[in-house]
Amino acid sequence: MPCLIHASAAMLNNVPDAINRIKRNVVINHPNTYNCHIVRKIINRADEPEVGGLPTLGGLGMISADDEQDVDWDFIDNGYALPAEPFGAPSQMMDRQDANNPSLEEFRFLIEPEDADIELKKNDVIYLIISEVVLIAFEIVTVETLTNIAPFNIRYVCNKRPDLFLDFD
Repeated sequence: MPCLIHASAAMLNNVPDAINRIKRNVVINHPNTYNCHIVRKIINRADEPEVGGLPTLGGLGMISADDEQDVDWDFIDNGYALPAEPFGAPSQMMDRQDANNPSLEEFRFLIEPEDADIELKKNDVIYLIISEVVLIAFEIVTVETLTNIAPFNIRYVCNKRPDLFLDFD
């Protein structure tokens, strides 16, 4: 007799697998999708970058890799980024019947690299390609899921990084 627990677990995994396939197809083909470049931070320290699995700064432990000064950026892949902001609370209307919406500090994107096997990580940077000249940098600060069933359906929370200017030529 087949084990119903394993069969139901396999069926349960079919749902997020199907959502991920559909999400990839939608992100790549959606009219509001931006093309993007994906880069990853590489630390250039010559000494041992980790002690016991934790990053170091000289002989001292450090808070995170964000504290590093000497870094390079490694091009990972081209990709597609679809803004995925949930529509928020109602806006305050002004006397002239226009809305005063504050600027956002974090942005949510569905991001799909051209190579489906590439996994994006926290602190990766995407450059949205607005035109041949205009690129807007966003750093992934949090990776979140919309379904709590593995394999998870991933959405990326990003912050703008106007301080990063990389040449892709």
